[in-house]
Amino acid sequence: MLLIGSAAIDLRIIASVLVKQIFPAVSTTEIPSAVEKIIWNIRWPRIALALLVGSSLAVSGACYQAMFRNPLADPFILGVSSGAALGAAIAIVFKLTSYISFFAFLGGITAIFIVYGLGRVKGGGINTNQLLLAGVAFGSMLNAILSLIMVLHTQQIGAILFWLLGSLSNPPASLVLIAGMVAAGMAVIMLYVRDLDIMTAGEENAQFLGVDVVKVKVILLLSTTLITSVVVAVSGVIGFIGLIVPHLLRKIVGPQHHLLIPLCALWGAIFLLWADGITRMVNPLAQVPVGVITALLGSPFFLYILYSSGRK
Repeated sequence: MLLIGSAAIDLRIIASVLVKQIFPAVSTTEIPSAVEKIIWNIRWPRIALALLVGSSLAVSGACYQAMFRNPLADPFILGVSSGAALGAAIAIVFKLTSYISFFAFLGGITAIFIVYGLGRVKGGGINTNQLLLAGVAFGSMLNAILSLIMVLHTQQIGAILFWLLGSLSNPPASLVLIAGMVAAGMAVIMLYVRDLDIMTAGEENAQFLGVDVVKVKVILLLSTTLITSVVVAVSGVIGFIGLIVPHLLRKIVGPQHHLLIPLCALWGAIFLLWADGITRMVNPLAQVPVGVITALLGSPFFLYILYSSGRK
């Protein structure tokens, strides 16, 4: 991916830049400063952001699908991404840019708990169809509020539109901090992979086998919403990765989450890198945000799963 861009750069030069940045004491190669800046300050941060966003959304999708026992659950469809985007937009409007990640997390966690509450039925269970409808409806309402904010605050319309479309073109300087938060959230999720396996058989069975379902769900909802919100705060709403990647991997490697979660992190990152590569390799798509590409790929996939589930 370091090779892709408007400026053609030889692979050997890219390797020299990487060696110079990682091992400055042993590097003796003279590299033009403009080329070094393109590789290390522009292309590498974009790739790092794609890795973080793709892996976070895919892992979150795998967790939501297991917790709610529905192959259609993902951060975008359940309204988490829309809630995080709305929180980020509010921070922008009130000029609280230092707290964008916090507001995004607040928006995302509020959205998932409201949707979860709307999906509950008498007796404490979850109606998955009701949950998905609640997620779609609530997400649409949040997007409408976001559009209203854009109309009322036209000076910030460009920044807010960035969150609506989803893009990797503006990696923040705080990528290391974001990576740390994502790593912490995923570490917590990995501690509960066995409980996720058991919960796929139903909440009553999980409770019978000794799983504190309420506690595990709260912890996992907080962890998944954390990693989703921090990446949405810097990339905007990039949909359907959490739907496509876990669903395909579950078909290939099975439902065991000790294997599924790490593979989702890997292939979610690869999928988003590939989608972003399309926009950079095809000239007419150069200005198209990557969120548009994932939506074009994900919407038919969503309809396919919906159709397949209906036939079953």
